[in-house]
Amino acid sequence: MPSMRIRWSEQEARKPYARPFMVTFSGDDGSDVGSVALNGADLLYYTQFQTAVLSLAGELFVDTEVEAAADPQRTWLDRVAGLMPAIAAITITPRSTFDDNQGRVFRLVINAEGGRAAIVDASGLLEYQELQAVIAHQTGALYRDLAIEGIEDAADRRRAWMGALRLLVSRPDPGEAMNEAWHWA
Repeated sequence: MPSMRIRWSEQEARKPYARPFMVTFSGDDGSDVGSVALNGADLLYYTQFQTAVLSLAGELFVDTEVEAAADPQRTWLDRVAGLMPAIAAITITPRSTFDDNQGRVFRLVINAEGGRAAIVDASGLLEYQELQAVIAHQTGALYRDLAIEGIEDAADRRRAWMGALRLLVSRPDPGEAMNEAWHWA
């Protein structure tokens, strides 16, 4: 049975435009048949993975189990989850920085067990799978919320993710936060 191995490089993950994941493919006899270097999103999104393999190796990648599944993306994540360390819980803390063009902007620090940490912009936090990709890219580990992934309807899944974020995101430090009467969270 053909298989894959995944190796993550912390040094590569910190470089701009990095591809910190090395995915090595093995044939039926266990010998290596090739490898590609990928970023977090290319690894976690099945169609992006196929595109990256075709683009970087010139080979068509088809996982018949994934293709046959009712939810190919979730089946792909199940497969990848067996090849990466897992992150069970995260906390999210807003931290402000000064940008020469925008002034004060907040980035969000994602902390996980084992001292793993990632930093994400607001746009990467509001979409569940985007956050998964950022966390994987920067930590080499896979964060999954199976309750969120189990919701089939996209609008319901988004509402559930927003509800989960309300519990995960802490408010900024008092000196940076909006008025205490802030009630939109």
